[in-house]
Amino acid sequence: MTDTDTTAQITQLQQQQALTVQALVAALAGRWTGAGSVEAYLYAIDPALQGQLTSDPPVVQSEQT
Repeated sequence: MTDTDTTAQITQLQQQQALTVQALVAALAGRWTGAGSVEAYLYAIDPALQGQLTSDPPVVQSEQT
């Protein structure tokens, strides 16, 4: 493996890590689908996931009745 190959792999891993962190932030903010969502970031990490994901976001209910 050459230095160029190693550098390219490190760059790709850094990009994937950044997208993963953004996906976690989106999850914490409750953005599961659409632009800037968990789904969008997962597709950016691996485009082969297109059509493979089924979003099932958590339902938050009020404790008031």
